[in-house]
This record gives sequence, C-alpha cells and structure tokens, in this order.
Amino acid sequence: MSTARINARLDEETARDLEFVREALGGLSVTEAVKYALKQAAEEIRDRERARVQKQIWIDSGFVGGFEGPEDLSANYKQYFAEIMDEKYADEQQSDR
Repeated sequence: MSTARINARLDEETARDLEFVREALGGLSVTEAVKYALKQAAEEIRDRERARVQKQIWIDSGFVGGFEGPEDLSANYKQYFAEIMDEKYADEQQSDR
C-alpha cells in the first residue's frame, strides 16, 4: 500500500477544529488526527449509501408504503383510532337494540 502526502491550507475555524480533535483524542499528531477525521467521514458516507440502498430495496419490494391511509396518520393516529372505535361501538350498540 502506498502512502500519500497532503499539504492543506486551513482557515481559522478548521484549524481550531483540528486542534480540538487532536486534544480530545489524547494529543494525536496532525497526521493521526487527519486520518481519524477522514476515516470518520468515509464511514458516515458509506453508512448513508448503505441506508439509501436498503431504503430502495424496501421500496422496490413494496414493504414501505404497504397500505393506503391518510397522509397525516402518524401525527393524528389517536384521532383516527378514536373515530374507528366510535364507529365500531356505535354499530354494535345499534345491533344490540
């Protein structure tokens, strides 16, 4: 495996971030802190890509969005549940008479 050398100009905020990372991780060298940050960024990007692919698999399978209902169901489920229960028990009370 070959190594690559980088030369980067950092603005003040990014330089402070670099120093913060170095200190927070036990006084890492600049090289180790940059490696750490790049590894973290790459893992985050890979995780997002895996999540995107998994979401597409679910959508293609029909698993996601598997039923039809009101668009605001997640926010107003209690109201919809109460309405269904009222209808159910109203029907049962009428049939008992």
